[in-house]
Amino acid sequence: MIWSMNPLMFITFLVALATGFMSLAWMSRRSHHHYSPVTESLITPLLLYNLWVLLWLVRQYTETTVLGVLSPDAGRVLNAALTWISMVVALLWASSYLSFALRAVRPAQSPILFGRTKRWAFLLVGITALTCLVLFLFRLDHMIRLFSRGLSSLVFLAVTLLSLWLFFNAHRQGQEESWRRLRILGAAYSVLFVALTVFVWWYRFSTPIPRHTFITTQVSLEILYNLLTVSWIHYFDRTPLGQDASTQDLVEELTLEPAIHNGFGISKREQEVIRLICRGLTNQEIADALFISLKTVKDHNYHIFQKTGVRNRVELVQLAKGPGKSE
Repeated sequence: MIWSMNPLMFITFLVALATGFMSLAWMSRRSHHHYSPVTESLITPLLLYNLWVLLWLVRQYTETTVLGVLSPDAGRVLNAALTWISMVVALLWASSYLSFALRAVRPAQSPILFGRTKRWAFLLVGITALTCLVLFLFRLDHMIRLFSRGLSSLVFLAVTLLSLWLFFNAHRQGQEESWRRLRILGAAYSVLFVALTVFVWWYRFSTPIPRHTFITTQVSLEILYNLLTVSWIHYFDRTPLGQDASTQDLVEELTLEPAIHNGFGISKREQEVIRLICRGLTNQEIADALFISLKTVKDHNYHIFQKTGVRNRVELVQLAKGPGKSE
């Protein structure tokens, strides 16, 4: 059945799938070998965005091919389910992008704001599910479609505004040069999502081009999100660690918050590990710098996380440096 898809749409699907997979694989590999809080913050939004694009393509394929061979009731259920899942992923993408923007602009308040963001995201998901269910039960399928389109436009608008907020404020609060350089990414994202929103609404109101051409053009614009993110990370996300810095300088240079020394029962060796984490070293690099095994580093990480109550390296770095401090 997949071969009945328009060849251009099929190629578009493959290109979108390959682009998303390669972008995420590259970022994950880079984050594993060269830890960066900026890169880690961008992985989740990129993952959810690519999933949203692929779901949108599956919906287009379903509407043009699959629904014609299903019974009306089965087609309605399938179409409503795909539409609802797509909207949920869109909301989660916007939520993860908001968390990324908060981490860049308001690092001191981000842990509290993260919790609020998640609660609001789950609330919106619940409202979306209830709305779709009511519309489905009343057989208002056209309203489900309009609801989906409106929600997509609102998500793009929200992300555009967040990108502008990032552009105007990231340089003020960023603790590292990479955070300050996020202004470039914020500006690029703003232009991209404005162009994408204008193109979509231009097509919907005027329909000047064939459907498969519209789909291919829209996905091409959406793929730029991957390319912009990967390019920015490659050229601008630099670690503050100098290659010729000595291990002793790395361990002693960064002053930790007093609570790290006194409030959590952190040992001297664990303080050294925390300092090296704050400098952006991977677990293997920390093991090499301190002349200990990789397993020992991982054990130190586990005990540090347990003592401080943090969930990841980003929160540990924020806790260790304290609000408003820079390298």
